[in-house]
Amino acid sequence: MIKIHGRITSANVQPVIWCLEELGVDYERLDVGGPFGGTDTPEFRAMNPLGLVPVLEEDGQSIAEAATILRYLMRKFGNHPADPMAAAQIERWADMSRQHIYVPLIPTIFLQKIRVTVEDRNNAAVAQAEAALKQAMAIFEANVKGPYFGGEELNLVDFQIGGLLYRYFELDFDRADLPGLKAYYDNLCLRPAYRENIMIDFSAMKVPGA
Repeated sequence: MIKIHGRITSANVQPVIWCLEELGVDYERLDVGGPFGGTDTPEFRAMNPLGLVPVLEEDGQSIAEAATILRYLMRKFGNHPADPMAAAQIERWADMSRQHIYVPLIPTIFLQKIRVTVEDRNNAAVAQAEAALKQAMAIFEANVKGPYFGGEELNLVDFQIGGLLYRYFELDFDRADLPGLKAYYDNLCLRPAYRENIMIDFSAMKVPGA
């Protein structure tokens, strides 16, 4: 059975668990990282020397990095194309999200709004991230082809980008007015596995004074 090492409150762990649930794959998730610790043990560092979650463990082998894990799961259990060019047309959007959506949203806006006090907040960094997200999300919205990114079925891009949208819409920051993106998010919110594994209240992570 697949084991996922990682706390469910992690923005990197959540899309992996959502993906597993949508694919109907049996798995076990272990509370690791954050308040649970466990990332500094020799056993964990052998799986991921960076000491970060998630880590997938299967048949004596391990995979780190959420984007790599999602790609592996969709190739093995999902609808990811076998044709290299068709696969690349999907993967380029998933890869784009790590730099142009994840970076401004999670380690910048989320960190500054939730884990940093107001007086210590880097407002210039937040403003720069807001501008970057407005541009990236407008481009993403323009390329959504149906209820989900590729049409009628979830694909790798949905797990990669859609998995970030709960925090995107729940955080208090200056977003672009993108009705198509909101409609896409609303469709994801109709899925029970999305609600259970992505729409997790993060208010308890907020530090006093943030």
